[in-house]
Amino acid sequence: MPDNATPPHSRLPFFYGWIVIGVAFVTLAIGVNSRTAFSLLFPSILDEFGETRAMVAGVFSAGFAASMLLGPVTGVLMDRYGPRWLMPIGAVITGSGLMLATLATQAWHLYFTLGILSVGFSTIVSYNGHAMFLPNWFARKRGLALGIAFAGVGVGAVVLLPFLQTVITEGGWRQACWTMAAMLILTAVPLNILLQRRRPEALGLV
Repeated sequence: MPDNATPPHSRLPFFYGWIVIGVAFVTLAIGVNSRTAFSLLFPSILDEFGETRAMVAGVFSAGFAASMLLGPVTGVLMDRYGPRWLMPIGAVITGSGLMLATLATQAWHLYFTLGILSVGFSTIVSYNGHAMFLPNWFARKRGLALGIAFAGVGVGAVVLLPFLQTVITEGGWRQACWTMAAMLILTAVPLNILLQRRRPEALGLV
């Protein structure tokens, strides 16, 4: 479904592009850090499964290999459906990978869940996915707008990663996966469906 629906607010006292940037800021803050959180999960997973460091670290490598293959596919889907639907799909798949990882009984199970589903599909809700449509919204102040959106990754790291470390310490790595999945799905899905659009023309703007 194209993202040409009626805007949530037909007349605003400011350019709607800044709402787009705000949604991107939040989505990037959680989406990118949902995959970098693997570095926090790593020691606990290593202790539980008793595998070599190379075996467990390979989960992250498998995820980046998957994201490399998904890059062109994401571009095609973004052109066809726009971020309003693609971002929520990416958030749901990434979150599902985190949740399914909690059922793992062997290390190789994590290659599919944390690796391909979580790290791999997070490319949709990370830099790659956003870079495919955010520039459409700004001719002037484009650098400022993109800088603000991408700053969400750093803010998310400062706020979320210490919180997740506390969750791991108190409840284990599985609890941290559930927490991160819930934050991603419950935040990114409604925000992007309700507010995100591919370009100003979808709302009758220029």
